[in-house]
Formats: sequence, C-alpha cells, structure tokens
Amino acid sequence: MVEPSRTIGIDPLPAAVALWGPSIDGEEIRRLRSRYQERVSEEDWDDVVETAAFILGRCPAPTDNDRRVTGLALGKVQSGKTLSYTCLVALGIDNGYRVTVVLAGTKNPLLEQNFTRLYNDLEARRPSLTPFRNPIPQDAEVIKSVLHGSGHAMIVLLKHRKRLEDARRLLAIPELRSCPILIIDDEGDEASLNTQFRRGRRSAIYESIRRLRGALRVHAYVAYTATPQANLLISGIDGLSPDFGALVEPGKGYCGGATFFGSDRDQYIRTVPLAESEDEQAWGIPNGLRQAIATFLVGGSIRHLRESNAWHSMLIHNSNLRADHERLQTAIRNLVELWRESLSLPDYDPATHELIALMRAAYDDLCSTVPDPPTWEDVRQRLRDEVWLVEVWMVNSLPLGRDPIGTPFRLKNNILVGGNMLGRGVTIEGLAVTYITRRAKNETNADTMEQRARWFGYKRDYLDVCRIFVTAQLRDDYTEILRHEDDFWEALRRNQRQRLSIREWPRMLSLDMNLGLKPTRSHVANYRRFRGGGWDIQNRLMENEAVARRNVRKVRAFFAQRETAVVKWFGNVAHLVVEDCPTEEAVSQLLANIEADGTDWDLSYTSEYLARLLLAGVLPHLDVVFMSSGQTRERTKRQGRVNPMQGRTPDRDPSDPAYYPGDENIHAGRVQLQVHVIRVRGDGLNHTVQTTALALFVPSDDPRLDLRYVVRDESQ
Repeated sequence: MVEPSRTIGIDPLPAAVALWGPSIDGEEIRRLRSRYQERVSEEDWDDVVETAAFILGRCPAPTDNDRRVTGLALGKVQSGKTLSYTCLVALGIDNGYRVTVVLAGTKNPLLEQNFTRLYNDLEARRPSLTPFRNPIPQDAEVIKSVLHGSGHAMIVLLKHRKRLEDARRLLAIPELRSCPILIIDDEGDEASLNTQFRRGRRSAIYESIRRLRGALRVHAYVAYTATPQANLLISGIDGLSPDFGALVEPGKGYCGGATFFGSDRDQYIRTVPLAESEDEQAWGIPNGLRQAIATFLVGGSIRHLRESNAWHSMLIHNSNLRADHERLQTAIRNLVELWRESLSLPDYDPATHELIALMRAAYDDLCSTVPDPPTWEDVRQRLRDEVWLVEVWMVNSLPLGRDPIGTPFRLKNNILVGGNMLGRGVTIEGLAVTYITRRAKNETNADTMEQRARWFGYKRDYLDVCRIFVTAQLRDDYTEILRHEDDFWEALRRNQRQRLSIREWPRMLSLDMNLGLKPTRSHVANYRRFRGGGWDIQNRLMENEAVARRNVRKVRAFFAQRETAVVKWFGNVAHLVVEDCPTEEAVSQLLANIEADGTDWDLSYTSEYLARLLLAGVLPHLDVVFMSSGQTRERTKRQGRVNPMQGRTPDRDPSDPAYYPGDENIHAGRVQLQVHVIRVRGDGLNHTVQTTALALFVPSDDPRLDLRYVVRDESQ
C-alpha cells in the first residue's frame, strides 16, 4: 500500500487555529505518574501524555483573552479514555488552567465512579486542587477563594439540565467567567448532542451545555467517546461539531474488535441459534446459554488454579425488559443450585453424567486457546468448589437490581444479567464470558451496538479463557462494525499525520447499511449513502465568472502536463485520454485545484473516496478524459441544472464507424473521470464564459469499489 506523497483532496490546517506547546513535566503530571508507575509501562505512559499534550495544545492557551474551541478525543471501547482525560486535567493545571469541569455521565453511579477516580488519581485533598461534586451557585465564594490562592477548582457534574445550569450560574460571575476553563465531556456522544434538531428545537442537556459555554470567555470543550459517529455526522455549523480531533490509541494488552472479530474470530466467538434471541419470554435456559455458563465455570476453574484470587465475570445481555432479567436471574440461580447438588455426588452417579459431559466439552473448547492447560481431572475437582463461589446479579432499576459500579463483588465468580445499564460506561472487572443475543429486529445503530461490547478491554492476561456467545447475525454485525471502525480510524490517522483540521475532513464512514446497520441515531445526525457505483455527474456548475475562468485554466494546465495523454476517437468524436493516470495525481493535481463551492459536486467526498481506494491498493490508476479534447461545448441550462453529457449519435447504426455511443458509454467498464469545458445558455441568460463540469464513473459490478460509504448530509 502506497502512502501519497502529499495531501490529497483536503485543505491544510487553517492558519487561524493557533497551537502552543504545553509543558509535560509539571508537578501534577509527575504526581499522577507516580500513582501509575506499577500499572502502566513507560512506553504506554509516554503515549498517553503525548496525546493529552496534543489535545491541550489545540485548546486555547491560558493567556488567551477570548477564545472558544471544541475538540473530539476518540478512543476505543474500554481502552482507558479516563486515564487520558485525567492526564489532560493534570497538564491543564500545570499549564495555567484554573478550572476544570468534567461532565461525568448521565447516571449517579457513573458520576460517583468518575469523581472517586479523579479524586484519588489526582490526590485532590489538598489546597492546590479542590474538588467540587455538583456545586451550586452558593459555592462561588469558596471557588473564588480557591482561585485567589492560586489553586485549581475541579468541578465534576452529572450530565443533567439542572446541574449544568447551576454550573453556568456559578461560573458566569465576573471573577470566574474570564478564567481559562477546560470542559471534559465523558461519553460525549451520549445525551450531549441535540436530539431535537429535526424538530427545530434544542434538547435540554444540549441547550444547557450551549448556555454553559456561552457564559465563558476562554475555554475548551473536549468530548471523549469511543463511538464518535454522531459527533462526526452532526452539522458542521452545530456548536458541538469539533474544531480538532485526537486519536487516543489503546495501550499494550488491549483486546478490542480486531482481537475478537478480526482474522482470529473463530478462536473466541461461538454462535448460538437465532431462536435464542427470539424467545425472550422463555422460562428455561437455552442450550447456548447453558454452554456459555459451563464455559464460564470451567474458565473460572482454570483461572483460579493459576491465580487463586482473580475476579471472574460473565455478562448476559439478551433483553431490555426488566421482567426478562428477573426471570433469567431466577432460572440461572436454580441451575447453579442444581449443578452444586450434581457435582457433590460421587463421580459414578448417573445424575452427574450429562453435566460432566457439558463441562468436559467446555474444557476441550478452552484448551484450544489455553496454553499448557491444567489437566481435566484437576479442573473437574476444582469445579466442585467453583460452583459454590457464584453470585448471580440482576443489573437494572428494579428494587432487587444491583449497581455493578457502586456495589463491589463478594464472590470470585459473578454472572451479571441486564440490559441498558450494561450498555455504556460500565467496566466489569474480570469479564471473560459474554452471552449477547439482543439486537433490533430490522435496523440497529452501530454506535449503540459497539457500546454494548463490554468484553473489550485489557484482557491479554486471561484472553485464553475469554469467549463471546452470539447469534450469527450479531457476529457478522460486529465484524462489519470492526471494518467500519478501522476505516474511519485510518482516515483520521492520515488526517492527523498530515496535520489537517478535522473540520475539513470529509465525514465519510464506511458501513454496509444493507446489513441493517445505521451509523447512529437518525434524530441526532443527518447522513446519507454516498455512492454504490455508476455515474456521478455535476449538474450545477460554477457561475462565479472569475472562479470559472480559474478552473478552466487549471484543468487545461493539468492535461498539458500529462505526457501520456493521447487523442482517441470514439466514432466521430475525439477526446484527450490519460489512460492509467495515477490516482494520486488525479486527486492532488486535478481535483484538489478545482474550486467547487456553490456547485452540486461533492469534491471533498469524491477526493476522499478515491484516496481511500488508493490507500487500500484497490485503485492505483484510473482513466482521466478531457472531453472533446478541451473544446468548448454548448449546453442549455434548465431549471438551474445543466446536463454536460453528450448523447449518442442519432439516426446511425452502432456498426457505423462514425457512430458515437454517448459520453456515458465510453468508459469500457473502467473507473473514469471526465472533465468537460462548457459554455452555458438558457434560463433567459446568454453566458459567454467557459466553466467546467466533472463526471465520475465507478463500475457497479466490482465489489472492491463499492465501499458503501455513509456521509454527512447538510442538505436537510
């Protein structure tokens, strides 16, 4: 795969975006490092700090007088985003930021989890760093005193309208509103975005964030998320559309989509019948779930034989209905009780035969990934104790439901049954086995599904006993989501390497919507399909005469510089053809030089599409054709549109050497970019100025070229 030698199709970082160089060796970051000395390697730590400094350097400098910036920090599910923004807080303090506001989730357990972690990691019980949980306007005097003493105020908020409004009133007072303030939005794609934009209104939390930001003179708002589809697809004029982006790369030992759904997915993925997802009302336990629980217990035996005190967990996500959770919790408790009785019987007792066969099958399966496994006899003996060390949790808002964040585990083996409360922001310690069958029947959102992947994380030490039980449809969904994520991560990496602004990056996400997957919630962002093949023709031409002249000069210069350009006759029409023109030249030396604003040509999307095909090694060359060898063609404008294409020769037989098949039929099944020089008449106008029109043909029968892109739609 060849990396283009220069920027292809995207403008460079605007000069107006000032960057500064934060110090990365201050007291706060050194203190934080000491807390993570044993847990994070030197290499991983350097990467975390470098990324946090990159983010801070694109925020306003603390000495700025009046500047507001919006950033997007993109990580992976369960990859350590909290440590990244904790480092960002520490660097902000070291470099002169006086106030940090952390929007710490939409639920109180998440708020408490994030507050406690920040409090402990930053050692916040000292005069120089004072924490405030959900402060009210009356706390203003205390915060003013903290800042007067050269301290830093760390405000941790529930993402709720009232809490945000309290913070706005607090920070809007004259003594505070001019302070440099860093706002970090954890899970910045959830609740923060405007869910009412289609109705022409603002949702409550979105409006509260907007009002909070409007009250501050110098601040940065940085949204952290692992699922940025909505953030990338919202309108470019939306107040939360990012000015810059940063990739928060996972550390060593991270196991994500590539581990579980990449080339080795058969090692860890086990499919269960679709019927198990359709029968949510069943009182019993389906066979696939029974196998998953057996695998969980055998895996626990293996783990505890080599590490006696390890937490070992299982997640069951099969329904969003609390009644289903309650029924399933009861059924699993009964099953575990039955297995306790069976395993307490002598080995020769017939009552244990079926259970031992189930456990042995799970052992044989795990041996395919466990290096140097213990003997079956050792595991079998261990199971008699292991089955007594199981607690079955119901995670929901019912009176008997539990909160997995705020309630610590009590036994070594924990089975969590739940729905939405297990879908975002929850880290389940020691999670090894997941059974998930929940999916919308018709269409589902890629970002929502990815957030349910709680089995991602730093699991390398016990990956060998990890298994994911899913339906074949969900397996294929997550495989497609991995391809989708890899695509936009690589595009954003390229953006970052070339020092390009994310605001200028075309919002082009590869996703096969034919599978019933959508990128995100339609009530949050507009999007549409880009292209599946065939012709894409420019019908609204450049009417600015100065720009039109420049475009004509540039396309003529491009073809004049092509030594391989030859005149070819198609019937009675001659075109100047550059066969096998390097795709990089077509993008960087032709398309990048054409000004298309004010037309209907998606120049940035076309350039990005061709660039991705080039980087994927799919399209190193294409044919570029100067129609009529650059001679001006007369075209008529009707209802604001122009058809630049010339049709076939009328009244001639196709076998006639002078027969012309029409512009749309000279591609020979190859990718072809046509450049037309047009003089437009019509609509009561008589234009004498030449302008350009573009047309791109992509064969529909080549699956390598049909990348099924989703793009942001600003037309609605």
